[in-house]
This record gives sequence, structure tokens and C-alpha cells, in this order.
Amino acid sequence: MTSEIGIYDFVMAHLREKRIPQRRVAVESGVPFSTVAKIAQGSIKDPSVHSVQRLYDYFVRVDAEADRKEAA
Repeated sequence: MTSEIGIYDFVMAHLREKRIPQRRVAVESGVPFSTVAKIAQGSIKDPSVHSVQRLYDYFVRVDAEADRKEAA
């Protein structure tokens, strides 16, 4: 990534892309589906640091796996 963005903005960008179904994001990140859906919809204006961090870690892992597959 050439420019730095905040963790929350990174998570929101990935949720808006809708590449991965929200239910899968929830299961694989450990964040409840209702929380993922509300964050994606903007219903939760100030999500917990814990939820955002778990989503961030999940999307970083998914991006890294995609990069490895492209390199192979």
C-alpha cells in the first residue's frame, strides 16, 4: 500500500468492496454478524476497538493470502 490509511478506514473500504460475504467475514474474524453488518451500514458510528482490530487483522490476512496466490 502506497499511502497510509487508518485501521477503521481500511476496514470500511474492505467491507464496502463486498468481495467477501459479511457472514463469512463474521465467522472467520470472530466478530458477530450483526456487528459486522451494522459497521458496514454505518449504524454503529463508534465501533469498539476490539471489533475493528479483529476485522482489520482478518482483512490483512485475507489480503496476504491473495498476494501469495498471485505470486505463485
